[in-house]
Amino acid sequence: MPRLRAIQWMVLLDIAIVARERWTRLDASERRRLAEIARHGTHMSKRDRAELRRIVDKLELVDAGRQVLPIVGRRGKRGRR
Repeated sequence: MPRLRAIQWMVLLDIAIVARERWTRLDASERRRLAEIARHGTHMSKRDRAELRRIVDKLELVDAGRQVLPIVGRRGKRGRR
């Protein structure tokens, strides 16, 4: 069991590293604005939604997912056997 825990921590560390790489792509004003928009939740104007989309696109989350997928694995996916 201790070996499994170490592997889980390594996976979490790798995910944290990928997340930090993406987060640092934003400058301080974009991070601040992202937090501000997120606090409003679903009550956003069209302008806020467009700005949120622009900031999130800059994070390139799809690429981050591709980068993390080999680390996490494809657990839960069932294909042909």
